[in-house]
Amino acid sequence: MLDNFRDNMRGIATVIVVFIGGIFAFSGTGSLFLSGAGAETALIVNDEQVSELRIQQAVSVEKRRILSENEGLDPALVDDELIRPSVLQQMIGRKVIAQKARDERMGISTKTVSKLLIDSPGFQVGGRFDQDTFEYSIRQQGYTSASFIEMIKEDLLIQQVVQGFVATNFVTEAELTALAGLTEQQRDYYYLTLPIAPIVDAVQLNEEQVSAYYEQNKLQYQTDDQVMVDYIELNAALLTEGKSVSEDQIKARFEQEAESIDTAVSRQAAHILIADSNTEILAEIQSKLDAGESFAELAKQYSEDFGSAQSGGDLGFTSGEMFPEAFEEALAALEIGQVSEVVETDSGTHLIKLLDIQKQAFELSEESARIEQELLIEQVDNALVEKLEMLKEFSFNAESLALVAEDLDLSVQTSQPFSRSGGEGVASYPAVLKASFSTEVVDDRYASEVLDLGNDRYIVIKLNEYIPARQKELSEVRSQIESSLNLATARQQIAERGAALLAAVKSGQSVETVAKTNDLDWQVALDVKRNASSVNAEILNSVFQLQAPSDAAVIEGFYLRNGNYIVVSLEEVTPGDFSRLSARQRTSLSYATSSLSSSRELQAYQSSLVSGAEITQ
Repeated sequence: MLDNFRDNMRGIATVIVVFIGGIFAFSGTGSLFLSGAGAETALIVNDEQVSELRIQQAVSVEKRRILSENEGLDPALVDDELIRPSVLQQMIGRKVIAQKARDERMGISTKTVSKLLIDSPGFQVGGRFDQDTFEYSIRQQGYTSASFIEMIKEDLLIQQVVQGFVATNFVTEAELTALAGLTEQQRDYYYLTLPIAPIVDAVQLNEEQVSAYYEQNKLQYQTDDQVMVDYIELNAALLTEGKSVSEDQIKARFEQEAESIDTAVSRQAAHILIADSNTEILAEIQSKLDAGESFAELAKQYSEDFGSAQSGGDLGFTSGEMFPEAFEEALAALEIGQVSEVVETDSGTHLIKLLDIQKQAFELSEESARIEQELLIEQVDNALVEKLEMLKEFSFNAESLALVAEDLDLSVQTSQPFSRSGGEGVASYPAVLKASFSTEVVDDRYASEVLDLGNDRYIVIKLNEYIPARQKELSEVRSQIESSLNLATARQQIAERGAALLAAVKSGQSVETVAKTNDLDWQVALDVKRNASSVNAEILNSVFQLQAPSDAAVIEGFYLRNGNYIVVSLEEVTPGDFSRLSARQRTSLSYATSSLSSSRELQAYQSSLVSGAEITQ
């Protein structure tokens, strides 16, 4: 029935909306992405070929995800080649699951995907699906309409499998009881703190110690070899300056698009559904309609399509393919506000009302801004391709980058000195670092090949100056040496004092007594759970790794990340009691356990499919 269809659509629509939102958030020029060897097969999973282009797209999406989740992260540090192996493994995992799902006769219809795309806000203009916006957006990502829809279908297919694992997983009460015994466990402990800071401050060094340390560790105090490079950069932003599009060009493109644009008509339908044809009820509804009663109110009262009944029978818009053929034919024959005769479909008997008609408009005034932007991008892309080829040709064996820059109407820039570990600006890119210290650039003094930095950004470099490594003088590194010696001496002293404190507590003295004797701070923590926020988290984590005491307290010593030494006495461990949890806590524990369990099962299932697959990279 139609209400079931609508409910299923709602369930997967969210996935598509989120995915499409990601496309719009991260879309860029990217037209060069479609050229070259992108069509070559780079991966084969059980005879299914995956092109290099698809892998590049997946790498690009993963890179953008990493950057979006790590605000301020330098994009240069997220190298494509570092991401690629994990992306390939993810892609293989997805492919084997989708293949298995298809083998088990699972599937997603093209019509379902089309409806989801039509309803997706990311592809709408003024509340209606816009074909140009859709095609432009997916084209920027390197997809055709067919390949994009196939990708969405595969994604939804995988979601079905995932939801199957989630929906069928269960946890027994015995498992929850055992888990609650751990998660809700409480511990009582005492601890004292021996701080390292006062010990560091009390260390006194003499000149002889500093000099001896310097001589013994000279190799640690050498500069790295460095380079300064001249470079020419070519990018889309540089080529955008001075570019413009005339009104005639915009009009010509508009007229060209208008010839092939599909200004499809969409009709908004409402219906009253009677599952089993009942002449008396239909006659009763018809008489009330004839008497002027509201179709929407009658739908609420009589319709058996519960998904639409409460909204007055409103089914939304259709372009002619959403509903059964007889339904669509009857709807197309109506005028706005008119109600059809009785229509029979497999779902039952319908009375159909046409609520509204929308026809996609294609006006020059509305399309000008988009067309202008597309024409500008095309100009820049064409110029970028042309200049990129010229840069490759002119820089090959060039004696000076100045002449190359002059011929291309670009500029030569010079970097600050940087080492093999990198620097600022272009020196932060791994490709630039590798080229800058290569034999060809440093020893042979050749210009590098043109380096692709991503996002339509290219660079060629040539050595300006090589700065050899040298030994630093003692005066340059004195403060570093003193800090190292102070810390090393303090660590030795705190180890000795910490061992004495630990021995005192283990001999039978209380943590409180030992702390007060040595003028140290001490604390007691009672009935503390492993997720408690009111105590020191680092100490808490260490305490919950200790074995539960039997006859006597468990006494241990350990260091914190800041160098402080802790002596702890674990007195008692009380297991958690599942029966004392509230209904909300039980539900939360059950959900968390079930999610973890289904995740592990899915991972094992995927691993078994991968291990049995024929994979060629």
